[in-house]
Amino acid sequence: MAPKRQSPSVSSKGSASASSSLLPSVDTSRRQPPRSDIEKLDMVCNYMRNEFRWGVSDFVKALASSTGSNNTRRKAAFSAAAYEDLEVLRSYFEFEDTEQLWNSRRKSIIEILDLGKNELRKEVERLCSIMPFSKYDPALSGQFDSLDMEQTLLAVQEQAPLLLQLIRDIIAPDYRPSHQSRKEPAGRILTIISILCFTLHKNTSTGFPTTLGLYLHSNGVKRQQMDLLSRLGITISYKSVIELIKEQSTWAAERVESMGQGDASVTAYDNFELMEGIKEQRVDHQSTFHSVTTGQVIQGIEIPPGGLRQDMLDPTG
Repeated sequence: MAPKRQSPSVSSKGSASASSSLLPSVDTSRRQPPRSDIEKLDMVCNYMRNEFRWGVSDFVKALASSTGSNNTRRKAAFSAAAYEDLEVLRSYFEFEDTEQLWNSRRKSIIEILDLGKNELRKEVERLCSIMPFSKYDPALSGQFDSLDMEQTLLAVQEQAPLLLQLIRDIIAPDYRPSHQSRKEPAGRILTIISILCFTLHKNTSTGFPTTLGLYLHSNGVKRQQMDLLSRLGITISYKSVIELIKEQSTWAAERVESMGQGDASVTAYDNFELMEGIKEQRVDHQSTFHSVTTGQVIQGIEIPPGGLRQDMLDPTG
């Protein structure tokens, strides 16, 4: 019987020492510090440029145009960082030493955002439906100097915050000492907004320019000045003011007649005549005769039911 042949044995200790001898020795006592964000950015950009001949613009375009579930997640992460992080946005809009770079990008940013059409125009549309920028109503209008400008600004703030902030930022003074308080020019702001609304809807956003036109006319402003303000978009024209006064006279007469029919009302009328003369008569400019009737309704709070009667008169009183 042939003797059994024994295979050579290798100890596990020898195998471990042999394999470990193939690895480079690492000195764990000396670790490299973590790389900074700038170092990582340089490494990534160098890798993209050397391995794929890609720049940052190539990467962003591919990220924006590619499809697929993986890229959808990448685009969402990029959007959150680029458009929702205020620090990132501020870094692209605050160019302190690169004014030329900002000027070259400004037009494209404005065209893409299209704030004038998307947001500002919508806000002006909303302002056109609130007083005093909505359609002129003779029943609700009062004297222009009684307009509460501060309260009106609060309404503008609610309906058009972007437009109001834009106007405030534009007209803010370049320099103001910290110890001086500056009152907000509410009248100028409302005038600017009125011009915008009146230009957008000339036939319906007439409240502010009409009330101002009537106020100026009642204080003696003449045709030439009124027409100049009309061309600037601040008031309605002189011709429109005169037509409106005639309409108000008719409307007021009907209202006096209607209110005077109540039992608790007392109506008083007064007639007066006026000759508007001139120094030299011409064919197109002669003296004008005015015959005017005024009416006033007094609503008494102590008039008995059924109104005043003749038998209530006390001749001895």
